[in-house]
Amino acid sequence: MSKVVRLIPKDKSDYIAAIEMLLEKAKAGEFDNFIFACKLKNGEVATSWSNADFGLRAELISHNHMDLIAGMVEENYIDD
Repeated sequence: MSKVVRLIPKDKSDYIAAIEMLLEKAKAGEFDNFIFACKLKNGEVATSWSNADFGLRAELISHNHMDLIAGMVEENYIDD
């Protein structure tokens, strides 16, 4: 597994900035593929992916799972 770079926006302007930063990286050719999911205000979930076969999508999703577990451990098991 690769190192996960966590982008954790706190509010709307932060998540827009994170998406714009990723867009700039894509324009600069810094990545070749992506997966994306978001929950829309109407309750639907939008997903998208590009240039990733089943195996690569599964790998990228596993990185999301790893990030989720890291956040759970930080929140529940690490005392400050």
